[in-house]
Amino acid sequence: MSELSEANFIVGIFGESEKENNLIGQTLGSPGTRSDIQFYNRLDNHLNQVFCSLTPIDYPEKIKPFLQTLAISNIHILVVDLSLELSATTGEILVGMDLFHQLYDSQNLVVIAGINAKNEWKISETVKKIKTILHTSSLKDTEILVIKEKQDLEILKEKIIKFNETKIKSNTYSKTYIDHVFPVKGIGTVILGIVKKGKIHVGEMLELTGNESAGKKVIIRSIQKHDRNFKEAFEGDRVGIALKGNISPNEINRDHLLVTQGILKPFKKFKAHVFLNQFYQPKDGKIRPGNGIQYYSLVDLKISPFKFIEGKELSPGENTEMILEFVKNIYGDSTPIMGIITELNRFDKKLRILGYFIQILP
Repeated sequence: MSELSEANFIVGIFGESEKENNLIGQTLGSPGTRSDIQFYNRLDNHLNQVFCSLTPIDYPEKIKPFLQTLAISNIHILVVDLSLELSATTGEILVGMDLFHQLYDSQNLVVIAGINAKNEWKISETVKKIKTILHTSSLKDTEILVIKEKQDLEILKEKIIKFNETKIKSNTYSKTYIDHVFPVKGIGTVILGIVKKGKIHVGEMLELTGNESAGKKVIIRSIQKHDRNFKEAFEGDRVGIALKGNISPNEINRDHLLVTQGILKPFKKFKAHVFLNQFYQPKDGKIRPGNGIQYYSLVDLKISPFKFIEGKELSPGENTEMILEFVKNIYGDSTPIMGIITELNRFDKKLRILGYFIQILP
């Protein structure tokens, strides 16, 4: 197929109500791939617009798919079900959205849904509560949209389009996130993912990196976007990529990146600016380097355990310099590595997201 200039909108949907999340997802597309993340996809050929929305499954019990959904998407929607009370889950979602907005300049929107004749009186009160919470964060200018009727869902789509999320940037290399992988008879290993940086093309040799061993060279056999064959894919595209090379689906997971060869380098220890969220409550009131407590980082889609080994003590709302030591390799280019800091324990109505770090280059 000839190459088209398409506007891509990658939308993360978050909320306590699976029913309301699914309603918003199906407003933006048809249900697609489902594992610990549910994808919805829609192509508008007339307007050359592509919607890819996704929502984490089994959240808040499991936080990993929530964080990875935040990382995959660049537009984040909090869905508040008016039939439910605002809770610790809502608070954790907003903290995650806030941190991604600070680090990656994501776009954000709050939607109030689940409205009926019995709870409609709560709309004004709920909007006021949400605005109060938003005002304590970088999300203070986030718009709140009330969904009462079917036409309000069309307004939601219009607002997403106005974000104009996909802006092709001039990048010296490509990076593709991998969210699913499977074998296809007669073709081989196929990955599904998002081109996060640069562009890729059929026949290009790339590096599959992310684990402890050296990166593995693979060749792009073919590229599909919404079941259409293309020779190239660009930043923001949701793609299916058939790989040529000695590579099995069992060797690939979300820890991996498909990148231009020789760009990324592994790190296991470095100094970083560490920012502790004001709402996170450490067990002893402070983060104390060298105490042996293990935390987890999210860099790209990879979750890696690490410890703070040197630096000053850190209280909620503060930031300082610390040395971080990782169990698994973290990969970065010549720019500072940025990552989210979290716990991975099951939800017990307490905030699990600590904050974030930004590597200090030597």
